Amino acid sequence: MPISGTYTAGDAISFKDCLVEVDPLNTEVWADIDSWATEVAVSGEDIPTTEVYPFEGSAIVFAGSKSPVEVSVTCVYTEGSTDPFQIIRDRFEAVDGAPFEVRFTPAGSASGNFRFTTAGGKLIACPPPTGSGDASSATVFTFVVRADSLTRGAIT
Repeated sequence: MPISGTYTAGDAISFKDCLVEVDPLNTEVWADIDSWATEVAVSGEDIPTTEVYPFEGSAIVFAGSKSPVEVSVTCVYTEGSTDPFQIIRDRFEAVDGAPFEVRFTPAGSASGNFRFTTAGGKLIACPPPTGSGDASSATVFTFVVRADSLTRGAIT
């Protein structure tokens, strides 16, 4: 399908209304953490390539399989027993590579907006928060989920 149309002012999506949710027990019970979440970063899903060069002719390129996706979520660190850090850190410490899913909706939770959801996710990092004495910003922590895929679907 070709790209068509033109960009119009106001079409851009801002993350300021992003809805961020986690399923820490992999039970399809989603907990809203966007009041703590400050950033979502996605990496991976690249396709590794190699090439060989014959004595005559152009390079021969080989493409592998798509790599897993990593979703990193940064949140404000708080110390409540049911706050994100405590729940996510407890899950991280209890089970190595615990099944764990994350989803985020950049434009917010309105019907028709697109949501990105991990599938086959594993919680691979949730270190304690760090900071410095001269910091004037809130203390944060980051957790990372590595998943088989990240799907995009409309909220209905």
